[in-house]
Amino acid sequence: MKKGLFVISRKVVVAFLLTATLSVFFTACSSDSDSDSNGAAVVVTEQSTLKEALKGIDRISMIEEDPDTVVKRRKAEGSLDYKEQLSMSFRQDVNHEVQGGETFQQRVCILFRGFDRPTIFVTEGYFWSKFNDAEDLGVNLNANMVHVEHRNFGQSYNQDKGQWQYETAAQTSADLHAVYQALKPILKGKWMSTGTSKNGITSIQYAYYYPNDMSLAAAFCSPFMLNLNDERYGHYLFNEVSTEENRELMKTAIRKALTGGENGDVYKAVGQKLSATDAPLRYTEYVYDVFDTFFQMFQYTPNNGQTDELQRAANDGENLVELIGTTVVGNRDERFYTYFVDCAKNIGWVNPGYEYFADLLDGTSFNCNDVLPMFMKEEDAGLLSTYDGSLNNDIFFNYFRTTTCPVLLFYSKDDPWSGGMPTNLSPSVKIVVNPIGAHNPKLNDPVYCPAEIKQEVMNFVSTYLNAQ
Repeated sequence: MKKGLFVISRKVVVAFLLTATLSVFFTACSSDSDSDSNGAAVVVTEQSTLKEALKGIDRISMIEEDPDTVVKRRKAEGSLDYKEQLSMSFRQDVNHEVQGGETFQQRVCILFRGFDRPTIFVTEGYFWSKFNDAEDLGVNLNANMVHVEHRNFGQSYNQDKGQWQYETAAQTSADLHAVYQALKPILKGKWMSTGTSKNGITSIQYAYYYPNDMSLAAAFCSPFMLNLNDERYGHYLFNEVSTEENRELMKTAIRKALTGGENGDVYKAVGQKLSATDAPLRYTEYVYDVFDTFFQMFQYTPNNGQTDELQRAANDGENLVELIGTTVVGNRDERFYTYFVDCAKNIGWVNPGYEYFADLLDGTSFNCNDVLPMFMKEEDAGLLSTYDGSLNNDIFFNYFRTTTCPVLLFYSKDDPWSGGMPTNLSPSVKIVVNPIGAHNPKLNDPVYCPAEIKQEVMNFVSTYLNAQ
């Protein structure tokens, strides 16, 4: 134990020195001048449209109406109010330490409500999909929403793909800083960064590198893993989430899925459900997906539906096979590949509680150290040897305890990611624990968030955004 603490503290020192060095390249205070990051004048009048204003920014191109049909439908129904809904390409440096080097096009999407309104900066941790994440915050504050697709996801791949040298939190944060600098002269209200899950990790990393950009950083249900085998989340899953009755149902279903090892009926049935073109289902991958099935079930199922789903999983073999098979397919989704690269490089990985079923796993081919490589291509597996968790450890053990930047950390009791909730916080950091919620930021839905929890969040946010 002491040895582990010594390693962490040594990495924290290294991270501090690294951060001080990187600040030469990455840290700058926000500017209130009406110009983009290239110095070009940006003229905005009350009659201007956002699209017209964006055309004055050199780094922005391909401005078009965003195709999010759900948002358009809600506006037509009168349940959502905004003026413009735009997507665009933003020219970014592959390496922000080098001026005039290689560039790539990053996708930026804006839901626009007014030049003087607050702006919610949604720091995507994945690919851009829709204006869903942080939507309730946008409605409650009548705020603009700016989403920036994470580099090397979706349409925002750069020339580093396959080498990943610049797939780092420092470079990602510099991407966000560049977008902020370009848009702040147009969207003049106060800004907050936010995200859910990995998006929230990105938001906190951004605040870590650029503490002067945002008036507030908020992370919803975001884990901060401290190593490549973080056991805190498994302990929380099997001891804290939901009710004892539901946890026992989960254990029954998992035991059924693991009984027989490589010769088990459920393992064989799940493998048979994969198509002929799918990669074979190796046992280590299967074991992780068994645990992840229930990890996700508590994440996304409202409290009033958990018991029914768990009973079906525990008592219906066909339903159990279907559930695990769905998880297998989802975890193989190529669109999330960069996530596993990020985990291997510096985010870390989760142990969802294998030790609770050691009697069924001992003697099988399962190896918890081989779980992450299951998701990685052979040419990228070497990234594990360069894993450096010093950033997450520094954020968890130092930044949250010392920062003067206002930070909101929102967790939900039944979300297993709450097992990594930080403690000993700076007075600037507020933690809100939702007693009934799941892995989402649905503040306006009473099924997921009680009115008093919503009010607590909005009071804190409004304090720093001065939103009316």
